[in-house]
Amino acid sequence: MYGISEDRPYSKREEWKDVTPVPQKDGPHPLAVIKYPPGFEEVHGYFRAIQQRNETSLRALSLTADVIENNSANYTAWYYRRRCLKELDSDLDEERVFTNKWATDCPKNYQVWYHRRWLISEIAERKRKEAGAEADKHIQLLARQELEYHLDCMQVNSDYKNYNGWSHRQFILQHFNLWHEELPFVERLLSEDIRNNSAWNHRYTVVRNQSWPLSDEIRKREIKFAMDAIRACANNECAWNYLSAFLGEGNCKVPWTAEPEVEVLCREVIDVAAQHGTCRMALQAMASINEAKGDVQAAAALYSQLEEVDRIRAKYWAWRASLLGAV
Repeated sequence: MYGISEDRPYSKREEWKDVTPVPQKDGPHPLAVIKYPPGFEEVHGYFRAIQQRNETSLRALSLTADVIENNSANYTAWYYRRRCLKELDSDLDEERVFTNKWATDCPKNYQVWYHRRWLISEIAERKRKEAGAEADKHIQLLARQELEYHLDCMQVNSDYKNYNGWSHRQFILQHFNLWHEELPFVERLLSEDIRNNSAWNHRYTVVRNQSWPLSDEIRKREIKFAMDAIRACANNECAWNYLSAFLGEGNCKVPWTAEPEVEVLCREVIDVAAQHGTCRMALQAMASINEAKGDVQAAAALYSQLEEVDRIRAKYWAWRASLLGAV
């Protein structure tokens, strides 16, 4: 594996005797000198020297692992590592092992996921050139393994809302044209946590990439999915937001009045919620329905109620009511 080779200082290694480390330049009168941990300055000094020499050798590749170990967010180190891997024609399966650690231990590190994205694309390109008639099968297997790896990272870290990880997943789906297989995965996540807003956002992205413009059949399916989720958990804002993605004004939306069962659901939720308090999202949806029906008095009354129950957005609801011309 192209990782850290040993613990000895670089200045004590025979294979680095020909390299003079380049110190960091902080200027003649630095305001605040950073106290780096042991070995940090030496590793980066040798890294600067390697860059100046434009060296992409095996030792340079190994050095980038040490730099990343000291600072895994160092963009230049990851970039230089990619240069070395490419020019050395290195074993990229070994590189997957190297990145496994970082994507698991530092899942919010953008550089790791960007490197992983390049890595999987590069492996796929090599398979396309080498595998002949079996290339597509090998590439699809690679992509599906990467999707499983993303899930593993989320599970290990108990973090299902990592933007960088989700961006990587969507890149894989787009690059390898796997959108059509993704809905069962989303439904699995939502069955485990119906309030997982990242999974709801991902579902919308999947639906858009599977079929756009939306057919009436798909739109009705998604509206029903949101309504079923609301029935299961009425105060789940994610489901209400998802519902509004298909109703109202906008591209591939239909008016709030186009699906009468939505109004029935809103009234049911409002009635049940009234026994214990209120459901802000149901009131908001009902106000939108009344606006679409032209019943400005009913809509204004709901916006007035929202001013009271949703104090943090009170001025917004007052503004919405003012647009009706009924205040």
